[in-house]
Parts: sequence; structure tokens; C-alpha cells
Amino acid sequence: MKIKKERSHTKIKVHFIKPNKILLYSLSAMLTTSILFYPIDTFALTTEQFTVTYSESSSQEQSKVITLPSNYDSISSVSVDTGDVDFSISGTQMTINVSNGKASSKDSYYNPTLSSREESSVDYSDTNSFPASVPYSDEDGYSGSLSATSPAYVVSGAYTPGSSKTITETQTVANPAYLPETLEYSKNGYSGILTKSGNYIKNINDEYIQYYTGIVYSKDTDTRKWRQDYSGEVYKGGTDYKNYKYSYKVTITYKAGSLSTANCSYKGVSPSSNSTTNFHPKCVTLDSGTKDLYTMKYNFSVTGISDASQKGK
Repeated sequence: MKIKKERSHTKIKVHFIKPNKILLYSLSAMLTTSILFYPIDTFALTTEQFTVTYSESSSQEQSKVITLPSNYDSISSVSVDTGDVDFSISGTQMTINVSNGKASSKDSYYNPTLSSREESSVDYSDTNSFPASVPYSDEDGYSGSLSATSPAYVVSGAYTPGSSKTITETQTVANPAYLPETLEYSKNGYSGILTKSGNYIKNINDEYIQYYTGIVYSKDTDTRKWRQDYSGEVYKGGTDYKNYKYSYKVTITYKAGSLSTANCSYKGVSPSSNSTTNFHPKCVTLDSGTKDLYTMKYNFSVTGISDASQKGK
């Protein structure tokens, strides 16, 4: 087979005199061809993170709606620095609810009734006479007032009411002028005033005897022991807090779709067959670490003698 070649500027003209497949294959293998691949898009998932901050609020439960990033693919995890968090997603909107967090700030003040507890006490007396309430304090710092819980009651002893009886006594004197008008009586628990009963009489010894009579009385006898019970709530002061404020910081980790452009050029021997659909370069590595490429479109131009039917494909 004879071949004539003519060059005109940069264009290639090829004249076939007699086709010879064996010779054409040999020449094609010897030619250096520049094959240029267009930039290709590769898609891989990466993990990204962002935070959502809730300003201080008096409400422990808060909610916020955010717009997801444009490269959002799926949620990996959602965490909060304090308390609990839950979320829901609708389209590109994410609703984040936080609750049960610890207070981020609060105001302190002295509270005289910060702590309280129930206390009781007992009082005893020989008489049924008790106050309606009694003060209370202890070494733990608790103090307050205890109130009587019920009427006082007897725990021991007995009560005997007084009685009366008529008594007659005599008074003997040598001179009737010395006889008193009344006598004061006090014996065996009885006491009273006796008055003259009739006129005096004279005995054989020339003494004058005057009779006195009257009603005498005994006092009440009370050996009872009384008890009164008290109870009530007592308090201990201390530092207390008010005006609680809550803030949260939510961390969202998500899988992101990454669109990147990879440029690849390849220089080598021109393909020997008419079909180039399976001709893939190995110079591009995906984000996942693999070298498996997606289907690519590419053009190649041939310098020298080659199969002109493949030019521009």
C-alpha cells in the first residue's frame, strides 16, 4: 500500500490508495495523540457541622425554626449543651425544640423561709393554764412558733373538791372579860370562824367556859399534772435564687452533598479501535477515595496519521 501525505497549514489530509488493515494498525500504535477531557462533575457526601444559639430567656422550653444549608443531604446527629433537644424537618425548614436545661443565669437573695420542717414540743403544768402558742428554735438554725394542737389533758394525780362541817369549840378563862367574841379555827385541813354559842358558864373551879360554834371548810385538793402538746412548721433562712434565665447551644452534624469539578487531561497513544466509550482515564480520585469515574464526555484530536472517522468524537 502506498500513501501520499499533503500538509496545508494545520489541517490534515489523508489519502488512502489501498487500504491495508495491518499497516493502519501499526501506524496508529506509533502515533502520539493528545486526548483532552472536558471537566467532569463528581458527587460525594461529606460531614459538616454548624451551631444554633438560643439567647437567654425566662422560658426553659424554647423553639427555633432555621433554614437548612443549601448542601444539606441528611442529619447525622443533633446535640445540645444542656437539657434535651428534639427536631423535625419539613422541606428546607428545620424546627428545633430545647427543654430542661440548666439555668445560664439567676439572681440571688436572702429567703428567711428557704428551708422548713415540722416540729413539736410538750409543756407540763400543775394547773390547766397554757399559752396558745410557744416560740421554737434549735441548734440547726430553725425557728418559728408552735401552736397548741388540742386542749391540755391530765397525765397524773387527781382533784378532790373542798367540803364543810360544823365545829364546836370551847374557850375557858378565869375572867369572863377575856372571852373573845369569835374564834379562828384551822385544823385538819379545815378552817373557818366560830362565834359564841349562848352565854358562858362557870365550872366548879370558878372558871368561865364559853362555847363557840360555826361552819368550817376544807380547801380543794388538786394533785393533777397537766400536759399541753404543740406543733407547727419552723423555718431556716438562706440564699435563694429567682429570675432564672436559660440559653442553649445546639450542634447539628449533617451529611452534605459536594459538587466539585475535576479537570483531567490525558496524553497517550490514540485508541486503536473505532469505539472509545470505554476509554476512561485514571487521573481523577473521588472524595470517597475511589478511582471509579462516572460516564464522561470527551473529545480527542489526532496529530499525525490515524483513523479520521474518530476525530471530534
